[in-house]
Amino acid sequence: MFLYLKKPFPYIWKNKKMKFFNEMGLKSRNIYLIYASMIAGGLLFFLPILALYFEETLFTATNVALIFSIEAIAMVLFEVPTGAIADLFGRKKTLVLANFVVLIAVSFLYIGGSMLMFILFAIFNSFARALSSGTYNAFIYDSLKEENKEKYYKKVIGTFHALWPLGASIGSIIGGYLAKVSLSFPIGLSLIPLFVAFILTLKLKEPDYEKEEHRNILKHMFESSKLILKNKQLILLVIGGFLLLAFGETVHLLSPLFFKFKEIPIMFFGWIMAFVFGLSSLGYYLSHTVSEKIGNKTTLIASVIIAPILLIIATLTTKFTSILFFIIPSFFFGLRNPVRSHLLNVEVPSSKRATIISISNFLGQLGVAIFAPFIGYFAELYTINTAFMISAIFMFSATILFFFVKNRE
Repeated sequence: MFLYLKKPFPYIWKNKKMKFFNEMGLKSRNIYLIYASMIAGGLLFFLPILALYFEETLFTATNVALIFSIEAIAMVLFEVPTGAIADLFGRKKTLVLANFVVLIAVSFLYIGGSMLMFILFAIFNSFARALSSGTYNAFIYDSLKEENKEKYYKKVIGTFHALWPLGASIGSIIGGYLAKVSLSFPIGLSLIPLFVAFILTLKLKEPDYEKEEHRNILKHMFESSKLILKNKQLILLVIGGFLLLAFGETVHLLSPLFFKFKEIPIMFFGWIMAFVFGLSSLGYYLSHTVSEKIGNKTTLIASVIIAPILLIIATLTTKFTSILFFIIPSFFFGLRNPVRSHLLNVEVPSSKRATIISISNFLGQLGVAIFAPFIGYFAELYTINTAFMISAIFMFSATILFFFVKNRE
C-alpha cells in the first residue's frame, strides 16, 4: 500500500476500523514506513535452512557454530560505535546504510561455496545488524516523543517487532519448499524484498531529538557507558539481556540441527520456523496488553521462567512432540522484549538512547560469541539435545536478576 499511495494516512484516519491508528493520531509517516520495511525485511526465505546451507560446505556443527560466532564477534566490535553514529550523525542515515549493507551481505551468502564467503557474509551482516539494532528503537521512540505520543511506545515497538517475524513466517514457509530445488535458491530470491525494504527507508524523516554538541564517537560511548554503570536498573536489564540472548540466540541459530536430530523431514523446517516466528510475532503484539494488565515486572519474570522450562521438555520428548515444545517458547520471547525495551528507554536521555541500547545488544552478542562455539562443541561431544538442555538451564539465571528490577509503568 505504501508504495502506491503517496499520502495514504488521511484515509486511514477516516477509517473507523483502523482503531489503533486513530488512537495514536500520528502525523508523521515514520512509524508506518518502518512497519512496511520491517515486513519486507523479514521475507528471508533462507532462514529455515541457513545452518544446513553452511553445513553443506563446512561439514561439521562446530564449523557452522563458528560462522555464527564470527558474526557475533563482529557484532560486538560494531555494536556500540554504530549506536554512537546514530546518535551523533542521524538515525535515518544510519538505517539507510544498514539496509544497503544487508544487501551486500546476502549477496556474499548467495555466492557461498567457501569459508571466506561465509565469513564475509557474517561480517557484513553483523555490521548491518549493528547499525540498525539500537537505531530502530531510538528512531521509533523519538518519532513518538516528537508528537508527545511516547506513551504508545510499548504498543508500537511490540507491533514493529511483530512484523519482522510475520514476514519471516511467510518467508520460512515458502523457503522450505524452495529449498527442495536447492539450498541456495531461497537466498537469491531474498534479495528482492530486501531491496524493497531499502527503498522504504529512503522515505523516512529524521525525528527531532536532543543532540550532543560534539561529534566524538569515543567520548559519546564512554559517557553512555558511565551512565549505565551509575544506574542499577540499567545494569540489571543489560546483564539479564546478555544471558537471554547468549543462550537463546544460540539455540535459535542451531535449531535446524536440532530438527535434523529429531528426524524431522526438511520439508517441515519452513513450517516449523514459520510457527516460531508467528508465535514470536503474537507475543510482541500482545506484550503491551499483557503488561498493562499484570505489570511490566511480572510479564518479564513469567516469560523468562516459562520459556526455558518448555525448551527442556522439548529435549526430553521425541519427533513432532518435541517440536511443539520447541515452538511455544518463542511466544514468551516476543512477550518480554518490548517490556524490557520500554524499561531501558525510560531510564535514558534521548541524546544517548541509541548508544545505550547498542551497549545492551553488544553484551548480548558478546554472549553469543563466547557461548555458541561451546554449545556447538557439546553438540558434537554429546548431542544437540544435550547442548540445548544446557542452554535452557543457563537461561533460568536471568530470572534472579529480574526479581530486583523496579516496575516502571
